[in-house]
Amino acid sequence: MKKTILSLAIFLTNFAFAQTSEVENVKWSPLTINPTAVSRKTNGLNVGILDSYENRKINGINFQLNPITLLYLLIPTALEVPEKGSETVSINGLHLSTGGMLDGGTLNGIGISMYHIAQESNGITFNGFNNNSGKLNGVHVSWLNNSTENGNGILVAFSNTAEKFNGIQLGLFNEITEGNGLQVGINNSTSNLRGIQIGIINKSKSRKGLQLGFWNKNAKRTLPFINF
Repeated sequence: MKKTILSLAIFLTNFAFAQTSEVENVKWSPLTINPTAVSRKTNGLNVGILDSYENRKINGINFQLNPITLLYLLIPTALEVPEKGSETVSINGLHLSTGGMLDGGTLNGIGISMYHIAQESNGITFNGFNNNSGKLNGVHVSWLNNSTENGNGILVAFSNTAEKFNGIQLGLFNEITEGNGLQVGINNSTSNLRGIQIGIINKSKSRKGLQLGFWNKNAKRTLPFINF
């Protein structure tokens, strides 16, 4: 049985390399392995190492193994969302990685990885470190931080930051520039939130909304316990 499984694995590996190395203009393949310089589209399963995607589009399942993930924490500044045209991968389906995306285009589906940097993320992600997406729609859970320019849904992390956001932020520190919804944490701050803040310290520059906490400040007044 073990020999059969091993033989099948070797066959599939050789098949994938044949698809990506012998044919220069491969449009799609049911099984791909990266890094490679040929195949650009996967309809099925992609298996790779490190965070090298090389302009790949994946429809199906992506499994990425990165043995040096902890080096990510040594990066001195936060990585920004990649500019249009600089992305290296877009995934529709299931994304599993011990590393993650550093310059992703779009993720539509479910992502489980250590870090996630993309232009747009739609669906559900669980991230060991952080999620930084230009557009962030769905449910996103990160150990350190969720950040977005424009989003809708639920963000759960140590800290959540957003320029425009409609939905729920759950974390120790939550910040929204403009949006609608609910913030629950130790310190909640916003410029213009139409909704509810629940925390130890709540700050808002807006006149709209309800604040419940030890210390609450909005454009009209500063009060303990409850403000509106």
